[in-house]
Amino acid sequence: MNNKFEKVGADLASHYDKLVKKFGDDVKSSQQSTKASRKKRLEILLKYIDFKKGNSILDFGCGTGYLYKYLQKSGFKVKYTGIDISSEAIKFAKKIYNKENNCNFILANILERNLKKKFDHILINGTFNNNTKNNWNWMRESLIRLYSITKKTLVFNNLSNYVDYYDKKLFYAQPEKVFNFCKKKLGHKVIIDNSYVLKKNIVPYEFTTCIKR
Repeated sequence: MNNKFEKVGADLASHYDKLVKKFGDDVKSSQQSTKASRKKRLEILLKYIDFKKGNSILDFGCGTGYLYKYLQKSGFKVKYTGIDISSEAIKFAKKIYNKENNCNFILANILERNLKKKFDHILINGTFNNNTKNNWNWMRESLIRLYSITKKTLVFNNLSNYVDYYDKKLFYAQPEKVFNFCKKKLGHKVIIDNSYVLKKNIVPYEFTTCIKR
């Protein structure tokens, strides 16, 4: 067990357990504002992934499994695994998709339990956005673990520090710092995208990072 991040994991699990109990399968249970903005985020994340039929995908911080639903509707034929530290989220996801054969949900903290299986693509949507007081180190360690089990693509998003408003409950990352870390510690093929807008007439307040093998 990585005791250094034990409190981070426990606090996040408790936070999302409460949201899932309150909102169920609604976008608010994953702390996102609207279905439209969530859909846009997924479109951006997925545009960097070259899916082949039968590819395996790990959804890190899967919540109630909305990515699996989106992949189904979009016609992607993949083997899906969702992982989360919220027991309520995983319980809810298993209930929704209990009859599906090509998806699996795991309750685990990867800094306490190593995943031995490797995945073609790993996707992370909004998982690093809460202010945990130890965000950078926790995110670094998580990404290092995840990249080690990535066969082709690791893609994730962050809130950008290039904004005109800060919420104390959220973590805003420096795109340059993320880029340098990925280049030095992960892979050389790194893409940073800060060009998309989630809400009209508002500056881009998040960015997506993609590392390819």
